[in-house]
Amino acid sequence: MKQFGSAGKKTAVVSTINGDANVPFYKELANQHISAEDIPVVAFSVGEQELSGLDTAPLVGHLAAWNYFMSVRAPANRAMIKQWHVYIKDDKRVFNDPMEASVIGFRLWVKAVEKAGTTNVDKVIATLPGLEVPNLTGGTAEVLANHMITKPVLIGEIRPNGQFDVVWKTKAEVPGEAWSRYLPEDRHVVADWVHDNCGHYDTASKMCSGH
Repeated sequence: MKQFGSAGKKTAVVSTINGDANVPFYKELANQHISAEDIPVVAFSVGEQELSGLDTAPLVGHLAAWNYFMSVRAPANRAMIKQWHVYIKDDKRVFNDPMEASVIGFRLWVKAVEKAGTTNVDKVIATLPGLEVPNLTGGTAEVLANHMITKPVLIGEIRPNGQFDVVWKTKAEVPGEAWSRYLPEDRHVVADWVHDNCGHYDTASKMCSGH
């Protein structure tokens, strides 16, 4: 990265490194004195938990894309973090995107069980599409016909304290897609468990090849 960036061209890195593997990557980034001003890194899987084990001072300005950041100023977010810190008796622990996803998922499951009147898995799944719960960033998570949910997309900039400043966000929640429209083999494929009862429906051939 340093050699490539030294050629004088504008350079940025899109990082898909996952989980704990981010720790040695960001440590070496700091060791090589690669700053966000020189070569900004935008990551899809580095968050508050990974940064909690690092000296984040050399990493200030690098970016991450998530659906949630602990620093979001929303009443629901502040209330959840406070409740969680009381429960675990440690107000230093960080909250992150996968944890918000667990909160959303559990609340949706509760709603589905109440609607279905049972915990039977098939009946609960059948009631999920159309259900909504508040997310922790001030919006709404809705289960779609493809069993994906709606979420906002946020880009955060690393602070010296290991938190993120939100520097960009979508105007509204983005509907999740089960298949990528950017891959030629999946361009016409959708999942629709309400109308087609199919997880891999080809809208061009009108064929279902996966349940």
